[in-house]
Amino acid sequence: MRFRMSSSIEVAPGADDRLFVMFHGYGNDEREMIRVIDAIYAGTGSLPSYLSLRGTYDRAFMGGAYWYPDGCGVEERRRECSAVGDAVVSLLDSPMYASRRRILIGFSQGGYLSYRMAVEHPETFDAAILMSPSFKGEKTTDLSAFDSPTRFLLLYGSDDRTIPAADQDTARHVLAASGRAEYREYAGMAHSINDQEINDIRMFLGLENNTTHPGQAPLV
Repeated sequence: MRFRMSSSIEVAPGADDRLFVMFHGYGNDEREMIRVIDAIYAGTGSLPSYLSLRGTYDRAFMGGAYWYPDGCGVEERRRECSAVGDAVVSLLDSPMYASRRRILIGFSQGGYLSYRMAVEHPETFDAAILMSPSFKGEKTTDLSAFDSPTRFLLLYGSDDRTIPAADQDTARHVLAASGRAEYREYAGMAHSINDQEINDIRMFLGLENNTTHPGQAPLV
C-alpha cells in the first residue's frame, strides 16, 4: 500500500517527543488534520511532529478522499481499516520513530480508523484522540479485557446528526469498558470541531497547566 501524506518531524534537542499519526474525515484531505494540530499547538512554544495521511480512495468529481466507501458494510469497513493500520504500523517500525510517543488522532472516518488501529495494534500507540468518530457495527465489541497502554479521548457534539445517536452511545460504552477512556461533549456543536474541543485536547495531552474540563461528561 502506498500512502500520500504530509509530515513534519522535529528533531531539535528538547523537542516534543510525541508523534501524531493523523487521519482526516470523508471528503477531506491531509490538510484538515494539519490545521487541527496547528490549532492544538498554537501558543505552546513547541512544534509538533506528525504524519498526516490522505485517504486511500479519491472522491470522484468533488475532490477530497476517504478511507472506506460511504455506506459500506461493517466487514468491508474493518478490512479497509486493517489494511491501512497494518501498513502504517509497518511504516512506524523504524529507528526514526523508536523513541517517540505515538498518538493517533482522527476526525469522523479518520476517528473510526484510529480506534480500529488502536484495538488491532494494542502495544503500538500511547493514545488515540477520536473526534466525532463513525462507530457503526461495533456494538458487540468487548474491550473489558483490553490489555494496552493506549488512552482514549472520545469527543462528540451534542447536535451531531451525521453520526447516529445510537452509534455515539455504542462508542461511549465500548470505550468505557477499556478503563482508559475519557469523554467530552460540546453543547450545540454539530459534526464539527470547536475551540473548546481543541482546548480539551491540549489538556488531555498535558499541553496546558489546567485541571478543569468544562466539556467533561461521564463516559457512561
